[in-house]
Amino acid sequence: MWNEFQSIMKPFRVFSITDVRKQFPSMNAMNLVRWQKKGYILRLRNRWYAFNDTESRENIEWLAANLIYAPSYISLNTALSWYNLIPEMIASTTSVTTLKTTKFSTPLGNFDYHSIKPELFSFGYSLDDINSSGNRRSNGRMIMIATPQKAILDFFYVNSFYNSLKEMENLRLNDTKLAVTINEEFYRFLAKYESMALERRIKLMIKAYGL
Repeated sequence: MWNEFQSIMKPFRVFSITDVRKQFPSMNAMNLVRWQKKGYILRLRNRWYAFNDTESRENIEWLAANLIYAPSYISLNTALSWYNLIPEMIASTTSVTTLKTTKFSTPLGNFDYHSIKPELFSFGYSLDDINSSGNRRSNGRMIMIATPQKAILDFFYVNSFYNSLKEMENLRLNDTKLAVTINEEFYRFLAKYESMALERRIKLMIKAYGL
């Protein structure tokens, strides 16, 4: 049973009990408990699981972050690091959500979620293939991640305490990447926030990096 289950469910990478029931309507759910105890699968949160392997886990944490607390997409520090806008490697996977701000510790790592208004959630992210080789997964499960422009705006929207040139400089933003990111699309997104405080922080950031 395990071999068949693994063969069919492996493309999902991260899967729910609902996913399992669609593929195996008559399967005893206790199998999941047994496989978890044997270390074959990991229980992430509530009814979500992942395979316990290390052979090809590119961005599986991001996919899990999308799925176990939805709707959400990868943004803030994780996205800024991915786009080489900040130098630090990020220990937690950071996301924005329309749900309440929260955090989870899972076998795949720590997930931090920050709440934004629903009208700010509906733009500025893309759907990326979780397979870095460029081959689309058969089940079409993709990662939702902020664009560089949206990641910066989400970051300063959530972290409202950045209000001085020194604090901006301490972020050590990549000014070369930043110069490309601050474009027409960036300002279109900024207008959607309808926040004078955010606009002031962005002007301060631009001044700090000489853009």
